[in-house]
Amino acid sequence: MAIIRRIQPSDKEKIKELSSYIFRAEDELPLLQKALQQCNSDVSFVAVEGKRVIGFTLVCKKITKEYYQFLCTIPNCYELAFLGISPCSQGCGLGSRLLKETLMTIFQKSTQFTCWLVVDKINVSAMQLYKKFGFRQWAETQQDSTLVPGYIMGVSHRRFKPMNQ
Repeated sequence: MAIIRRIQPSDKEKIKELSSYIFRAEDELPLLQKALQQCNSDVSFVAVEGKRVIGFTLVCKKITKEYYQFLCTIPNCYELAFLGISPCSQGCGLGSRLLKETLMTIFQKSTQFTCWLVVDKINVSAMQLYKKFGFRQWAETQQDSTLVPGYIMGVSHRRFKPMNQ
């Protein structure tokens, strides 16, 4: 079973390598580079099996890409910039474990938090996972801001479901 722990500087190269298999090079990988530089290590996590990173969350207080101006004005706002799971480790609940650990840690830091993310419309399983934790669709991404149509989803401290997972 994978161990979930806070991200360490030595994990970043492994995250880049894993990400090259699961994210689009055209638009997502450049944002991942930015997220790796500015992620908050106290609320970003990795799932490790042996010495391999098989999953991760990257959470930023500073927005990696401005989709809508209102996101910059929300107090105690966190961006879940990336949640990535190795293809051979998907479907085993690892995404749920990582997301729960991440959101619980944010909740412990600020009980008045808001967390948002961007997800591709075609990524139905990811949307179902986020909804399970209380995320709702806020808006569609603008066509000029993403290659693939997506949704901006968010959860506030009022809708977060920490114990139901």
